[in-house]
Amino acid sequence: MTHNRRQFMRAIGIGTIGSSALLAADSAAAADDSGRNGSSAGSHFDPDDGFADAAPWLNDDTPVYKVTEPTREALEDAVHRSGPRVVVFETSGTIDLGMESLEVTDDKCWIAGQTAPSPGVTLVRGGLYIEANDCVVQHLRVRPGDAGAEEGDDWEPDAMHTGDDTRNNVIDHCSTSWAVDETLSVGYRTRNTTVSNCIIAEALNDSSHTKGEHGYGTLVGDCAKNVTMVGNVWAHNTGRNPAPKGGTTTVIANNVIYHATDWITSFGGPGECEDTPARSAVENNAYVRIGSHYIQFGHVYYEGNYTAPETPPAAVDERLSQRPLWPEGLALLPASAVMEHQSTYGGARPADRTDQDQRIIANVINGTGEIIDSQEEVGGYPNLTVNNRSLNVPEGGLRQWLESHAKRVEQPGAELR
Repeated sequence: MTHNRRQFMRAIGIGTIGSSALLAADSAAAADDSGRNGSSAGSHFDPDDGFADAAPWLNDDTPVYKVTEPTREALEDAVHRSGPRVVVFETSGTIDLGMESLEVTDDKCWIAGQTAPSPGVTLVRGGLYIEANDCVVQHLRVRPGDAGAEEGDDWEPDAMHTGDDTRNNVIDHCSTSWAVDETLSVGYRTRNTTVSNCIIAEALNDSSHTKGEHGYGTLVGDCAKNVTMVGNVWAHNTGRNPAPKGGTTTVIANNVIYHATDWITSFGGPGECEDTPARSAVENNAYVRIGSHYIQFGHVYYEGNYTAPETPPAAVDERLSQRPLWPEGLALLPASAVMEHQSTYGGARPADRTDQDQRIIANVINGTGEIIDSQEEVGGYPNLTVNNRSLNVPEGGLRQWLESHAKRVEQPGAELR
């Protein structure tokens, strides 16, 4: 165990507890006096905790479309329906996107990866792009990888992103890795976007990107407003962990940022809103094993954060004395609690993690792991077991039914099948 890791564990107050105990533990701080969730109900953070309103269109008459086999065609058929819709899974497995990213282009789509039987669903060799409004994506894993491409082959996928000019989208409890461009990003000029409880990790650093080394985590595009990033884990991305650009307003709170060459609070720079500073509330995050730590072209309220080693941010523009924005009702954990919390509840199906997510979380806990250039350095693309089961969609209480499936795959020790 590294010195930095021991220092962090002492700060948390749990000594040098082993990783297996941490992974099984509930977050003691999650059952705070705010009356929210609590560890018995999964993560401290809900999809509605940001500025986005998670699927206000959902009702008991919303059509439900079932994915019955782990193929691009089956998933695409369900996703590309028009009108309000819920996509559920009667199959597990690896879905090969065939080096063509899958776009959600019609508004009001809820993709519920939590409904899949164990071990869930992973998309490979392509990204999932939300090019629509009022969407929710939960409990999916997306790992594009290099797909054997080389620089100049025009292979530069994100793992996930919301499209430019979209609004009111939620990405919750997803695991994204092995992107060639950014790993999970928010589009330009977007409104009311929430990214919560996700693992955003192992961007491929020196892969097929035309710019060369490009191992980046998250970009918040120019002029994006009311972006909430809460309860996430960024790990093994060289930069943009995350990086809001000019004219953005962002809440970055209760995240773990682990092993980065640099961490940029506000990116700024050339772009359509380059003359307007990014405005961010950056609170109660844990920065561990990072290099340079700076605020660039931004106005930032920076409070309650923990860094190991201690690296005060260098403010280029302005450090704010109060929050520039905040979602109503969002209550935070102390920075000392977030590593344990995300170790237990972060990413897709945290009670049913695949080898890839288990390894990434173990890296964060133990202070291990490296920046990678290809998925082949960490075992290659997964080949998940294909299991099938029938889902009985209720005639009433559809939202509650989806939430019950989510809690089932989020609670440690849950009985899964």
